Amino acid sequence: MKQERLQLASKGLQVHVIGLSIHHASVDVREKLAIPECDWNKASNEICSTGAVSEAAVLSTCNRFEVYYAAPDAREASARVMEYLAQRGGLSISTLRKNIFMLSGDDAVSHLMRVSGGLDSLIVGEGQILSQVRQCHLHSIEEDGCGGKVLSRMLNTAVAAGKRVRSETAISKGSVSISSAAVELSEMTCSKDLNLPFGEARLAVVGAGKMTRLLITHLASRGLEKITIVNRSLGRPKELQEQFPDVDIEIKLMDDLWDVVSRSDIIYFASSAEDYVIEKSLMEANGLAGGRPMMLVDIAVPRNVGTDCSEVCLSHFKYNTNLFFFHFLTVP
Repeated sequence: MKQERLQLASKGLQVHVIGLSIHHASVDVREKLAIPECDWNKASNEICSTGAVSEAAVLSTCNRFEVYYAAPDAREASARVMEYLAQRGGLSISTLRKNIFMLSGDDAVSHLMRVSGGLDSLIVGEGQILSQVRQCHLHSIEEDGCGGKVLSRMLNTAVAAGKRVRSETAISKGSVSISSAAVELSEMTCSKDLNLPFGEARLAVVGAGKMTRLLITHLASRGLEKITIVNRSLGRPKELQEQFPDVDIEIKLMDDLWDVVSRSDIIYFASSAEDYVIEKSLMEANGLAGGRPMMLVDIAVPRNVGTDCSEVCLSHFKYNTNLFFFHFLTVP
C-alpha cells in the first residue's frame, strides 16, 4: 500500500470517492442515480470529459452508487463529480450534500477494501459485491474505460483483498445476500401473513437477472419445485431453466404479469425497470384491491413496487435500515 501511495504522489494524483449507500442515503435518492452496468463506462467518460477528473470508475449496485476518481486538484474534481450527479439525478446540490459521503486518500482506499470484503454491505459478508467490484475493475481497463493505472491497480488490489477475506475468515457463512435475506424473511412471515406454509405458497418473480438467479438458488435449497418467472424477453429465463433443471420454471412475458400476480401468493420483484412495475392504480384496475392475501417482496433498485400500494393493503411491513428495502404487502 505504501508503494501505491508513492506512485500516486509521483503522478500528482490523489484517489477520492463520492457515493451514496444504504448507510447515507434513502432509496428514493439512490434510485435516481442508479446506472446499469452496461453504462458504467459511459458515465465515467462523462465525468472525465471536462478534464478536471483524470481517472474515474463507477460502481452502481442495488444498495450503493459510488464514483472512484483520481485527480490533481481535489476541489475542482469533486465539484465536477457533484455537478454530474446533480444533472443525472435531477437533484439539487444541497440534496446531494445531505445524502453523499466523500473520502480521500487512504480513507477512500480503506473504504473500497471494506466494500470488497463485504463489511460495508447491508448483509455483512455478502458475496455479490465482490463480483461487482471485480466488474468495476474489468470495465475500468476496457478500451473505453477511464480507470488508468491508478484506479485500475487500486480496484485490482481490492478484488484480491475481498477474495482473501472470504477464504481466510468465516464472514461469508449464513445469509450473505439480499436475495437470501428476502427468502428467509418471506419464509418466516408466510404463515402469519398468508395463513399458508411457505412450502405450499405459489411463487413468482419479476425479472430474470442476477438477483433472480440468487433467489432461485436459495429457494431451491428449501425444496422449491415450481416458480413462475415474468420477464420482458425469453432469453434469460430460458438460461435459468437450464441452470436449474430440478425446478419447474414457467416463463411468462410482461403481457401476462397481472395474470401471474393474481394467481401467486408471493411475488418477488427484481427487475431493472426504471419505473414502477406495480402501483396502486394498476392494482385496482386489475382487481387486486380485495380478495385473498398475497405478499409482494421488492428487492429492486430503482424500486419496482410503488409506495402507494400500501393504501390498498391490509398490512404494510418495511424491513428497514434507513432505506425502503422490502415491501411486504398483504392485499385484503
